[in-house]
Amino acid sequence: MVTSVKTFMGSLVQHQILTWEQLGQARAQQERDQCSLARALWSLQVISPQTLITQISKATGIPTYQHWRQQYPHQFDSSLIQRVNSQGLHPIPFLPCGWSEEGDLVVAVENLHHPRQQERMAAIWPGVRITQVLITEHEILRLLVEEKLLAEVMSSQSLKLEHWHQARDISASSGSSLEQVLTRLGYLDPRDYLNLLSNLLDLPTYAHLVNTEPVSVEPAVGKQFDPPMLMDKLFFPLSQPDPAVVKVMVNDPLDPQVDELIYQRWPGIRIEKILGTERDITTLIDQTFAPRLSRQAIYHLLAKAPSESASRVFTLPQLGILFALLVTFVAGLVSQPILTLTVGVFLINIFYLSSIIYKLILTLVGTSDHLSRITDEEVAAVDNRSLPMYTILVPVYNEPDVIPILINSLRNLDYPQEKLDILILLEESDRVTIEATKAAHPPKYIRLLYIPTSQPKTKPKACNYGLSFARGDYLTIYDAEDIPDPDQLKKAVIAFRKGAKSLICVQAALNYFNRNENFLTRMFTLEYSYWFDYLLPGLEALKVPIPLGGTSNHFRTDRLRILGGWDPFNVTEDADLGIRASQRGYTVGVINSTTYEEANVELKNWIRQRSRWIKGYMQTWLVHNRNPIKSLSKLGLKSWLSYQFFIGGSIFTFLSTPLMWLMFLGWFITRASWLESLFPDWVLYMGLFNLLIGNALGIYLNLVAVFQRKYFDLLLYSLLNPVYWLLHSYASYMALWQLFTKPFYWEKTEHGLSKFTKGIVKAAAANNAQAAEAVQSTAPAAQTSLGSGSITLAAQDRPSLIPPSQRGEQKLEPS
Repeated sequence: MVTSVKTFMGSLVQHQILTWEQLGQARAQQERDQCSLARALWSLQVISPQTLITQISKATGIPTYQHWRQQYPHQFDSSLIQRVNSQGLHPIPFLPCGWSEEGDLVVAVENLHHPRQQERMAAIWPGVRITQVLITEHEILRLLVEEKLLAEVMSSQSLKLEHWHQARDISASSGSSLEQVLTRLGYLDPRDYLNLLSNLLDLPTYAHLVNTEPVSVEPAVGKQFDPPMLMDKLFFPLSQPDPAVVKVMVNDPLDPQVDELIYQRWPGIRIEKILGTERDITTLIDQTFAPRLSRQAIYHLLAKAPSESASRVFTLPQLGILFALLVTFVAGLVSQPILTLTVGVFLINIFYLSSIIYKLILTLVGTSDHLSRITDEEVAAVDNRSLPMYTILVPVYNEPDVIPILINSLRNLDYPQEKLDILILLEESDRVTIEATKAAHPPKYIRLLYIPTSQPKTKPKACNYGLSFARGDYLTIYDAEDIPDPDQLKKAVIAFRKGAKSLICVQAALNYFNRNENFLTRMFTLEYSYWFDYLLPGLEALKVPIPLGGTSNHFRTDRLRILGGWDPFNVTEDADLGIRASQRGYTVGVINSTTYEEANVELKNWIRQRSRWIKGYMQTWLVHNRNPIKSLSKLGLKSWLSYQFFIGGSIFTFLSTPLMWLMFLGWFITRASWLESLFPDWVLYMGLFNLLIGNALGIYLNLVAVFQRKYFDLLLYSLLNPVYWLLHSYASYMALWQLFTKPFYWEKTEHGLSKFTKGIVKAAAANNAQAAEAVQSTAPAAQTSLGSGSITLAAQDRPSLIPPSQRGEQKLEPS
């Protein structure tokens, strides 16, 4: 048999699968590192272990382990594994599988008939005839861990047997690994789990080393990889004490993809693994890459596509056109005042009417389009095992009062919790919110990520920073006070699976839980109900650009990164992102799910929020009209016109409304005949039509919002929409002023002011405390300090893994 294997190795050379030189290098590597030949060939990037054993099996007729299990399932005997000490398996592992009908012991090996391997097996089973099957080293170790982990858990008394069975059942139903279930659901503290692995695999843990000896960290070694890759695979190269050796912190030591990535970067290197938690690895990534990630969060879009960044408010051509229009208007007033005013009023009326009519069309289309609705039956039919990891970004700033709502809402999501990757994005200087978040007992699958202080201090910048740490296939954003429908994530996954390949984002509806509190909250509810229940579905049905809402927009993570993330200089970054996605050929959809928020109850707070939104719309309209011809060619005529009327029309309507109303009221109060003689009759009739029919249509469009959600108590309030529009006009002029004076200033909206919110916060806090107690009673070993399941990355909190001299100062400059 040995001869046949040697002959096979020669046949691999003959078939040009490898060369004699590569085989010689692998033999030398095998001797140097005391590893298997398969490992040596793999490290040199010649052939993967799985491919190698498959080829050997075909050439020699020796079955693989998987083939043997399929052919003889009744022969497998798990009790044999308990006789093997895993620490004695290195460097040549083997796995006893069962007894053949002839009485032979079946052993799975990666190296056939290796002398040291034979000696170990003979010592355990003296005089027993052994039959070998082929398996990779990673498969051996994973099977060994799975079979022996229960014994380790029971002997350590870190988990009750009933809780072990619960975790196994959850793992089987959700398709998540046992490690994910045990650690992310609070059955075991992540450090305790790694200690168990350490005992099984004879690998050191960071938590142990940090208390006994200094851990050398060379940032330059870790910087050989991109942060999203390190975060996705949960590993971090620590140092290279020798050119032939690299020390790597890993969360899963049995993940072959980590080894493959390292071998691709350093062929032939020996990997020495140190076990670390998700928190340890995230801390290393943050400390190593913080300056780079902070610069990237600010300047990536500007560097990648400067024409799409709002960092420059006006371009020279735009300023030239604006100046020319002003000069023309002033000159017209001087030379032909009546004609100039007539043309001006005519253009305002025609654009106003066109915008209203377009929204009517969208409403009619949105009312009839229910093809994309996802049913409860579809949600119930989702197999949890097929669900991917889902990232949730929650940017929070100076909002300690509503944190309990956030934590409670995240707990209530109907999604396998071990597949949730939740990042609460906190400004590192916001100590009040940080402490409030820790005190809310966040589950262990929630991480706290601290955003380095820099300008502009905006929500999109924080989201860009968090995007580098996202691990999910899909990603969404929630605000701190959001209460999403529990099945929203599943609906988003279904929508992506049913949608076209071009679908990059689906938007859930937003509404308010305090809609009946006062006039503002009622009008806000009418507006949002109309926007998300009719306008956005209408845009989707017409296949034109959709300006996204600031929360509950769900993305394909990989495509969001390709798109460049959010524009940190745009204060309505969501609307801008929807337009940019359309220009790239992506599509945006709408799902029938709702996230409930707190509507502003104070006028001043409402004005601040609305002026920021309108200022962002102005930024977005200016950015995507820098080159109208290019934008037209990318979007197509229909989408381009839709964008002009939907974004530009909203801005223009808000700015022009008070001018028209003042003119009308001036005539109505004074009955000045000179106003009638100033304009031709047809202009006055058009103005009268807009006043009566246009405003009536506007009121009607907001009135229809009542029927979709059956908010019939708001019917009469829809008649007060003209008052609400005047508030918009005030906010729009404030936005216009800020566009020139402080374009990137983020007007902070205060939350937690509603009396309804205070009640919800109290109930949520009680639920959070009860849930935390339940987790602690389920997993006593996980009872540590508050927020122990969260990652805290502020410089003043975190244990530094990198020497201060190697961290460098954070200088935010364009790269």
